[in-house]
Amino acid sequence: MVACAALVVPIRVPKELSEHVALELSGATWSTTLSRYILVSDDVNEEGKKHVPQLFALTESGQLEAAPINIEGIAALNDPEAITAAPDGTLFVCTSHSLNKHGHLPQSRRRLLHLSLSADRKAKILGQLDLTTARSADGTPPWGEAGALDIEGLAFHDGALYVGLKSPLGSDGSATILRLPDALSVLNAGVIPTGALSVWAHARFCVAKGDTTVCEGIADLAFVGDGSLLVAANSPKGMPSDGGGALWKLTGPGQSPTLLKRFEGLKPEGVALAPDRHSALVVFDTDGRQPVWTRWALSP
Repeated sequence: MVACAALVVPIRVPKELSEHVALELSGATWSTTLSRYILVSDDVNEEGKKHVPQLFALTESGQLEAAPINIEGIAALNDPEAITAAPDGTLFVCTSHSLNKHGHLPQSRRRLLHLSLSADRKAKILGQLDLTTARSADGTPPWGEAGALDIEGLAFHDGALYVGLKSPLGSDGSATILRLPDALSVLNAGVIPTGALSVWAHARFCVAKGDTTVCEGIADLAFVGDGSLLVAANSPKGMPSDGGGALWKLTGPGQSPTLLKRFEGLKPEGVALAPDRHSALVVFDTDGRQPVWTRWALSP
């Protein structure tokens, strides 16, 4: 992988959208069905209505489409953080599964959805799971008992779904990537078999800040052609600031990630392979201000 100019530029948001929805863009993926990037926003509050279950379409040139894509069949989607596509054009969308600011964890915040997306822009639920119900053979959660769960990354590869955790971090500062094999069947059944969701990798995404080292959690994942992972990362909630997130490359379990780019003062929250397969889109959470994005070139 080689660096491009990595010019961070504004995403153009139509007035019809910006006047009604405050965007905090998170996960991103390319949809072959619509020939658009499909994005999730941390939370969608539309004209006083909270947790509206919507997706957003972005052109290759960085223009958000005015009309959101409604997810049919649910009343609320609370804190959606990640999205990825399967080869058949269906989508996976995941909420954070984390406690809200009041210390509550409603069902609407514990959703992993499998969605169909049709050319007429209708998103329908094919299956869903609550990942907090996952257990290892010893009865413990696969991410361990220490620290609060916070899911922000998804990627699909060879029939398996990979889940990147913003937290908890390990005692050594490592972030966790979980793997759910045969994901389509599991989501269709709606129940996670014991041991099915397991640790695929622990990796330390740690950066220097002044005289200290800050370890980042995973904000998003995207597989590239050689089977390695692009990882967007930034500091977990309540942890020391990293001064800006980063883009990493991870070649596999047991490997040390390679730092590709620091984004000073910015939080990379979504990464998606472009349709040309030679570059990736990176979107940033700007806390309700105008969203921004960049394009990262991949090596041949």
